Amino acid sequence: MIQLNKAYGGYTQGAIVQFGAQLEAALITQGYGLSSTGPVSPGNVTTTERSGRAGIAAGANAVTVYNPSFTLSSKFVAFLSDPIADTGATGVVLITPGVGYVIFTVNANAAAPIAIDWLHVVQSGLT
Repeated sequence: MIQLNKAYGGYTQGAIVQFGAQLEAALITQGYGLSSTGPVSPGNVTTTERSGRAGIAAGANAVTVYNPSFTLSSKFVAFLSDPIADTGATGVVLITPGVGYVIFTVNANAAAPIAIDWLHVVQSGLT
């Protein structure tokens, strides 16, 4: 995980985000961020990335990821980054895509901030 010194990929400056190891290393080298132990920043996210980690705040049960490439027919895979981190929220139960966004909903309000790993599945000719 890295804490961004500058906005990147739609994420705001100061956000703690997680990308692939190679991208994180490149961003740190280029001065876009510093290594962080997390957790990811909770709350709705606007990004141009096709995968990532989104944080649900304590007391909430959903997070929205905004991305202009998402459509009503977009396909996603999502799961809790650490399924034993919270005693109430134990799994992603609903993924609701829309035009420019997707909502990830867990089975119960989070007792503490939790993270969801997500992937926008893109097949040739499909979004």
